[in-house]
Amino acid sequence: MKNVFSRLFRVLNSSSGHPHEDFLTEVFAELLCDQEKMIDFLGNVLEIPVQEVKYSSIQTQVTFPALPHHQMDSRPDMVIRFYEGQESYVLFIESKLGSPEGTDQLSRYADHLGVLTNQGTNCYLIYLTQYFDEKDVSLILANQKNVVFRQKRWFQIFKWVKQLEEKNIYASKVLNYMEEIGLEDNRQFTPVDVYAIQNMNRLQRMMDECMDGVIDGVMTEHFGKAIQQNNRHTQLKYMERYVKASEQEGRATEVVVGFYITDEDYPFVSIVYEFCPRRCPDVPKVVAAMQNFMAAHPDWKTFNLNTDAEWQGISCDRRLVDFLHHEDHINEIQKFFLEKLNELQEIKVKNPDLYWK
Repeated sequence: MKNVFSRLFRVLNSSSGHPHEDFLTEVFAELLCDQEKMIDFLGNVLEIPVQEVKYSSIQTQVTFPALPHHQMDSRPDMVIRFYEGQESYVLFIESKLGSPEGTDQLSRYADHLGVLTNQGTNCYLIYLTQYFDEKDVSLILANQKNVVFRQKRWFQIFKWVKQLEEKNIYASKVLNYMEEIGLEDNRQFTPVDVYAIQNMNRLQRMMDECMDGVIDGVMTEHFGKAIQQNNRHTQLKYMERYVKASEQEGRATEVVVGFYITDEDYPFVSIVYEFCPRRCPDVPKVVAAMQNFMAAHPDWKTFNLNTDAEWQGISCDRRLVDFLHHEDHINEIQKFFLEKLNELQEIKVKNPDLYWK
């Protein structure tokens, strides 16, 4: 059985954009509610030397109205407030698990903290990332010299939580969840990793061949030319999928073919037709077209429908292992892609006004 947080995540997966970030923020904030752990975290992880913490509070997803020179409101993932003696402290923590940084996001946070430093508060801006993403502190703090910027990685947090595991059952659960989403401090290559690296180019060429050639031609004919190939690497890193995507009008909808990394033992080979609710002017019409299509094609399933997820839609999925009994795996995968692309064209033919290229 999956860790409790993974099970909860499946139920609560209604966050737009990158729900793992929001979910991890919540479970980690709960861990810091203990005063002793808070002091240890501040000193040993964030390098903020404090001896005592009084009147502390932890809030998540707090909205700060835009300052006069800002274009939008600011909403750091976590805000920690506390006193040490007569000294007041405020920390903004922004966590990234692959999502892009918003427009001037860290600079806006620094500006809000700058207002507080002018009132005598000690202010820290913490940028917490899964991957290496070094920032130019001079640009972030260009107008706020009294704000302290700290940049940390999630594997460092993992090491700290690891020390709490034996004495704290909740910390143990948090640790298990962090392992499941790839935040563990495993910074050693295994023999399997070495083998994968040695065969990386070969595997990539095989996946590309599954999606290129005749598949590219049919996809272009039906739905317009797919976005550039280097986008596949970005999506593999941030979205755990290696795919070819054809963005439709205004990127309200898109058609996708490719490989999806899952929690299962094998990846999925999938055809996807999805829409972005915030870009799609008529969601009910798109959903109705999808439902009519599925009535005639029962092997297509919905995902994220009627949630707040950034992308929602329908897909036809096959486990990669289901193709392995054939002599030519690439040929069989291409047959699957062709069959489902031709099926999917029916939506476009019957609904020509649904934001196509």
